[in-house]
Amino acid sequence: MIIPPGIWVSTEGSRLQGGDAGLFLDRDGVVVDEAGYLRRAQDVHIAKGAAELIAWANGLGIPVVVVSNQSGIARGLFGWPDHEGVEREMARMLALRGARIDLSLACPFHPDFTHGYSAEHAQWRKPGPGMLLHASGLLGLNLPRSWMIGDKASDVEAARSAGLPACIHVLTGHGPEERDRAVTLASPTFQVLTADDMEAAIEVLKARFNR
Repeated sequence: MIIPPGIWVSTEGSRLQGGDAGLFLDRDGVVVDEAGYLRRAQDVHIAKGAAELIAWANGLGIPVVVVSNQSGIARGLFGWPDHEGVEREMARMLALRGARIDLSLACPFHPDFTHGYSAEHAQWRKPGPGMLLHASGLLGLNLPRSWMIGDKASDVEAARSAGLPACIHVLTGHGPEERDRAVTLASPTFQVLTADDMEAAIEVLKARFNR
């Protein structure tokens, strides 16, 4: 469904139970291989280690939330029906591997392509924290105990702005060109940890969650 001011939210397949710590994931380049404005279901490929990481979180009762900028919509490259087709295929492929996403949000805005782009739009588009904050409200997440994994500095900054204690930056997707900027966002109260890919990120999470 679309919520004001135009954010896509899917709770399909979600238990929508209150949680404690949540796990936020970027989509393109993290859960699925980067494809450049992914718009066709047949182009969906689950990233190495992503299904295993999500299934691990599912098994521990950690809500998994995908938060994704989708400026291809503002650019006129595809529409919400295309996006929904990609999301359904991603969910289907994950389910075959025993993994489930509890909540998915997508922001279509872009400062150069959204008419009347404003501070409100910017709050929703990463690096703004809007999608993470909205997900927290829906699922009752404890953001100071939640984590994020992303391939862009904007993912890291969104996590920091939302009050998360840490983000794992991976080298998949846009990760190689974003790593230097991402690690500079660390602070005394916010950790930026690094991993090569989602397989390596699982080990980082296991160590930090002590599970």
